[in-house]
Amino acid sequence: MPALRPTLAACALPLVLACAGGTPAPETRTPPPAFTSGRQVLQAMRARYDGNFYTSLSFAQNTTTITTTGREIKGVWNEYLVVPGRLRIDYLPLATRSGVLYAGGRIHAFADGKPQPPQRGWNALQLLIADVYGQPVDTTALQLDSLGFDLATLHQGRWQDRDMWVVGARPGDSTTSQFWIDRDSLLVRRVIQRDTRGSRPVVTDVRFYRYQSVGGYPVAFDVHFHRDGRLYFKEEYFDVRANVPIPPEVFDPAKWAVSQIKR
Repeated sequence: MPALRPTLAACALPLVLACAGGTPAPETRTPPPAFTSGRQVLQAMRARYDGNFYTSLSFAQNTTTITTTGREIKGVWNEYLVVPGRLRIDYLPLATRSGVLYAGGRIHAFADGKPQPPQRGWNALQLLIADVYGQPVDTTALQLDSLGFDLATLHQGRWQDRDMWVVGARPGDSTTSQFWIDRDSLLVRRVIQRDTRGSRPVVTDVRFYRYQSVGGYPVAFDVHFHRDGRLYFKEEYFDVRANVPIPPEVFDPAKWAVSQIKR
């Protein structure tokens, strides 16, 4: 993807300076834009990849659930994503007909092919890895606000030796809902969400690693989930395909069982 690769002219620049004679000027770090809100970060993300981001993604993933005793439980999921707002997760084997469907601002869960009562809501991870690049900024901002992210609060941070825009929390606050955007690539690196389970607060910290190009588009191949400071779930993607046609019925909750895709 052009946004991820230096141009030929940029690669040649140091050589031109050296041939011109004299001592090359010391390398200087480009100052960050003068962003003052999370909304401006969303606008920059949208503008950076405008018209140059995948519209659908199909992939499988190895999953690892880590219990409090350290035991690891392995699994495999198939996932199908269409920008914006549609995501299907099938838990293998397909014969169980179990999984989750996000569509139309509703969350549908299925166990043994039987639907559970749907709930309203959006998938924050999908919003920040894909939808933000393919829908109006106003829509993304409204959806993130509904999930508890304060777009008016912004600071700069560092993570994994990279400069970050941190939206939703003040410096030193690691428990308020927030998301961390790489200042250079404008890709998400962390999503922290605080919610309530029963009577106690729970903080989930999702971290994205190993971005790779798939058809020229960036995809994080390793995703780690921490809950209250403990790593409890890992995803490792494989067989990733971008911009493949996905039938609309795959995202129709009424056709959950009959629209399964065999990879």
